[in-house]
Amino acid sequence: MRMIWAATLACLALGSTADAKRMHLHKPRHGFQMRMTPFVIPPGTDREGCEYRTTPNRKAMDVAAFELRATPGTHHFVVWDYLGGDRNPADFWTGIKYTPGCVGLGPQDSFATTANLFGMQTARARVEFPPGIAVRLDPHAIVYPNLHFHNYSTVPVTGEAVFNFIAARTGTVRHHAQALTVGTFQINIPPHGGAALTGEWQTPTALNIVQLSTHQHHRGTRMSIHHIDAAGNDMGELVVSDSWEHPNVQWYPQALRLPAGEGFRFTCEWENPDDHAVHFGPTTEDEMCFVTGYFYPDDESVPVTGPGCVPQGAGLECFVRKLS
Repeated sequence: MRMIWAATLACLALGSTADAKRMHLHKPRHGFQMRMTPFVIPPGTDREGCEYRTTPNRKAMDVAAFELRATPGTHHFVVWDYLGGDRNPADFWTGIKYTPGCVGLGPQDSFATTANLFGMQTARARVEFPPGIAVRLDPHAIVYPNLHFHNYSTVPVTGEAVFNFIAARTGTVRHHAQALTVGTFQINIPPHGGAALTGEWQTPTALNIVQLSTHQHHRGTRMSIHHIDAAGNDMGELVVSDSWEHPNVQWYPQALRLPAGEGFRFTCEWENPDDHAVHFGPTTEDEMCFVTGYFYPDDESVPVTGPGCVPQGAGLECFVRKLS
């Protein structure tokens, strides 16, 4: 598999020289398009590029869909949304900076006020919310495009991304979605062996689930998400992914209701063919185990939190201890 990746990326790199055409994506009729500044990933390296940008919308915008085209082989692409009060450009950065998840960049309040707007996207992606649901974008919002690429080839590859924010029709939006990420740090995969873990997360306030999916890295062989009630009883499988690279995505045109106390039980499985143990981490050679998705609360004016959740301005990002 590694040899296939190397050969594929070498071919991609030959088309990523300075005179290559820019990546193309049709601009939306309603909304706007943005483009991340290209950056080079040297041979055999892993880079997460982050950029500080301001969106062009003069008024608040309900985003009904998001489209992306990025360099083939991109591990993931995220648009982070800074929701803090700092609007001084001098407190941000210029050009491309390299750090996982853009952590440590921007104003001092960034860590607790930067939300996942569109996260864990593949190189060709389209996120389209069910009718009546959209993501809210502030006027001239500060966003951090974040592209993660591991170059397995022997030649440089240029990482680039172009993406569309597509506006909802005026007067059609009833609920504003927020991102959901739930997982664990407690990953330990022995050399030349397999591992599995199970975790649980239960919400203290009612949530309406719009979308669910899974996220692992390349040693992941399977991940499942089950619905559990307040007593921990299994209410049925929600999502299962047998491919880390192409995880299944479950949309709920009629939101899946999670009353207070109910939640998720998730199980991740891995196989490690290498000579060293593998643990949680941000690079493609580390591993992850995350439930991802979108939800909306009953009362959008009240910040949502839960067990193991870290503040980030909007949405939920939560870490739990493994059960087994």
